[in-house]
Amino acid sequence: MDAKKTGGFIAALRKEKGYTQTALAQILNVSNRTVSKWENGDGYPDITLFPEIAGVLGVTVDELLDGKRKPNDIADLRITEVKNKDNLKNSFNICFVIAFFFGVFGALLGTVTELYCIWAFRILFYTHWEIMFVAVSLLAVVASGLVFTVGLTRLSISYDRSEIISIAGKKGILLCGVLALFPLSFVARIIEVTRWGNLTPYVMAVFLIAAAIIIKKAYDKVR
Repeated sequence: MDAKKTGGFIAALRKEKGYTQTALAQILNVSNRTVSKWENGDGYPDITLFPEIAGVLGVTVDELLDGKRKPNDIADLRITEVKNKDNLKNSFNICFVIAFFFGVFGALLGTVTELYCIWAFRILFYTHWEIMFVAVSLLAVVASGLVFTVGLTRLSISYDRSEIISIAGKKGILLCGVLALFPLSFVARIIEVTRWGNLTPYVMAVFLIAAAIIIKKAYDKVR
């Protein structure tokens, strides 16, 4: 123990509490001179007085002996946990932005390619540059799903299932809606080259309405 350090700590705590040396002395049932000696580092309080002094000044006996406050471990852990969760949430948001970019790119490129194939020629298989565009679209869609999955995995480190749904649910539904455009346009092309080609607009309208209903119900569920 360092007498001067402990004494300075007692003085600082006394002033924090708004006590004069006289007031503290009266509470502890000692003389003003005794309190002054403690604070000047000229002597230690009697060992039996430490619990009472600590209680009056709002610290533990260990803190009083060390001459400083100890960090609140529980509070520090909570602060660290909140910071970690915030970092994970930010990481997920970044993953979502990247996934959404890939998803929009893949969906638009693939959908435009499929619609062009429907408009330009009625054949089942792709030709020339359509193969390249569709391949790039598929890669973009797969990359979108993988990046979003990575973001969800990051969230699962510190968030429970209900929190993950709250944070990622709406974003996931939005992303699924975007990614669904490419498969729907592919289905439209397949129907177009069959003998039911004249029914393509009606079939696609049914698909779109069904998809909209499913997305709406999923959105309401996670809201």
